[in-house]
Amino acid sequence: MPINGNYYDWESIEIMLPNGIAIGITEISYNDERGIEARYGKGSIPRGFGRKNYKAGGNMSLDKDEAQRLQVALGGSFYREKPFPIIVSYANEDQMTIIDVLPDCIITKADTSAKQEDDNAGVVKLDFTILSPIKWSGISAYPVAM
Repeated sequence: MPINGNYYDWESIEIMLPNGIAIGITEISYNDERGIEARYGKGSIPRGFGRKNYKAGGNMSLDKDEAQRLQVALGGSFYREKPFPIIVSYANEDQMTIIDVLPDCIITKADTSAKQEDDNAGVVKLDFTILSPIKWSGISAYPVAM
């Protein structure tokens, strides 16, 4: 439900990284999936399906100074061995805060490409894999066996 017509916007989003609340972040995207594959026997119509593995990942764009703070917090390298959480929260006035937890993230790619006409040439794009199920608004995307 919007408040005075205002749905979530970039000002209503807060992103927590290992180095604290990210101020110099310009983009974040994350997703998960668990595909299926049709199983065939005799004939051309599926008899059922098989489930594939759950997988999750994402990417984010940070200003160079924010990326450097994250790199220091990760022990000097983006390719830290120990996974870390990313917490994304959305809040509008007078509404409950929605919190997505991306547990156990590991950065897999860093890209600092820029071109002459870019307004902000100091952007670092990071891809990450999420090793545990995303908690969408506090609910695990996939049940974890104990």
